[in-house]
Amino acid sequence: MRTLFALAAWAWILLALPLHVLAADAKPSSPAGKPDAAISPPEAKIAPPAKAPLSAHKVRREAFKVELTLKGTFEARTMSEIVLRPEAWSNLEVIKAVEHGQSVKQGDLLLQCDLTKIDEEIAELRAKIAVAELALKLAEENLRSAEATTPLDLKLAERRRQQAEEDLSRFLKLDRALSEKTAEYYLKAAERILEYEREELRQLEKMYKADELTEETEEIVLRRQRNAVEAAEFMLERARATRDETIQVELPRRQETLEQESQRQAVLAAKNKLAIPLAVEQQRRELAKLKLDRAKDEDKLKKLLADREMLTVRAPAAGVVYYGQFTRGKWTGSEAAAASLRRGGSISKNAVLMTIVAPRPMFVRASISEADLGKIRQGLAATVRPAVYPDLKLPGSIVRLDSIPTAPDAFEVHVDVKLDSGDSRAASLVPGMACTVKLVPYSDRRALVAPAKAVFEDEWDEDSRYVFVLGKDGKPQKRPVVVGKRSEDKVEILRGLAEQEEILLDRPQDPETAPGAPPQKEPAKR
Repeated sequence: MRTLFALAAWAWILLALPLHVLAADAKPSSPAGKPDAAISPPEAKIAPPAKAPLSAHKVRREAFKVELTLKGTFEARTMSEIVLRPEAWSNLEVIKAVEHGQSVKQGDLLLQCDLTKIDEEIAELRAKIAVAELALKLAEENLRSAEATTPLDLKLAERRRQQAEEDLSRFLKLDRALSEKTAEYYLKAAERILEYEREELRQLEKMYKADELTEETEEIVLRRQRNAVEAAEFMLERARATRDETIQVELPRRQETLEQESQRQAVLAAKNKLAIPLAVEQQRRELAKLKLDRAKDEDKLKKLLADREMLTVRAPAAGVVYYGQFTRGKWTGSEAAAASLRRGGSISKNAVLMTIVAPRPMFVRASISEADLGKIRQGLAATVRPAVYPDLKLPGSIVRLDSIPTAPDAFEVHVDVKLDSGDSRAASLVPGMACTVKLVPYSDRRALVAPAKAVFEDEWDEDSRYVFVLGKDGKPQKRPVVVGKRSEDKVEILRGLAEQEEILLDRPQDPETAPGAPPQKEPAKR
């Protein structure tokens, strides 16, 4: 940059000078007594290049202020969000919904959802609860009976086991031997009876040979006796078969049956000892589950009834209906809400459908950058200009200043604005309209001000500032200054300059005042 400036200066000088060599105005006289001698022309002299004119600024006292302009949005202080939060019902079909922008009073109908399906669900659930109540009572009675009979059933199982064991033991020790002995005895008795009958028949035949009885009588007696012998023979045969069956078939089978029954009753007794208490415990748990299911059904019924009440939405407060949600000065979700709130539309639970906005009072929500955050404070006066009426000025003040950013390089500022100015335009402002907020965090009617470009930063000390002051001889002198606030292209000078002093707007090329040269020792003027 300096090289370009020097070339431009030389070009200007060359254009201003004549192109021929200037001659001297007078010739020197010859020495006395000597003829004049030819005088050779003097050497041509080129004038040094002229310095470029320096741009200077005269320091004056003037009104100085730091201004900030923020973008903001009018926002209502009182807003009621309409959200459906059903716990058990999810079929939210719209029958009727209030229009966007409509004014409502507290208690007016905002939204009506279809109740047909939820009423059917409630009726079915009530019937289910009634049946479950009967099942619960029956389970309670069965449990009481099982708890009462369990000791008896355990004793009965043990008694059967003991009886089977006793029956087997008695059979092995007594009954089998006695049965075998009885069978043998019956066989011997049959043999003796047969022997007796035969002997009697022999005696009768012998006797009838000696007697002179009639043949008819003799024949009758002998026939009877012969029949008796025949019967005795059959009884003997039957006794022999019975004995064989008893010893070879009946007694082994009975022993096997008794042994199996004893084992079976032992297993059943062990099983019942474990299974009967478990069955009772199972009934207890089933009863507990029935109670839990009934409680769940009753809770679901209670929630469904509450959800049913939610499906008819009334205005919680008076105001204007806005579709969607107002979030940090911006309306969101209005298009989606409008699509879902049409007749037959389906709305989502836990989503803000609409917002009831009270038109007054309002405040302005604005955003400020991190670089400007330290310039303002709570209570600072503000001037609000609505975008719809740029020439309308509304007084206000900062009532809240967030120290936590809401977005990168964005901090919220809340401005309390006065809307009771009597201007009809102020009365027409509504939440959601845009505006600008003008803030003056610093002002001084008689500040010593210098152009920002005339104040330079010391390359060795970034906290030090200096200017180039034109001295009486027209030469610039480097002088340190203390600066205050800065506003766009102006800087407040606190110390180091006096009013009416002239300072350079650009850095000079003089080596004595070049960057890094020590400042002049001229005292700073106020």
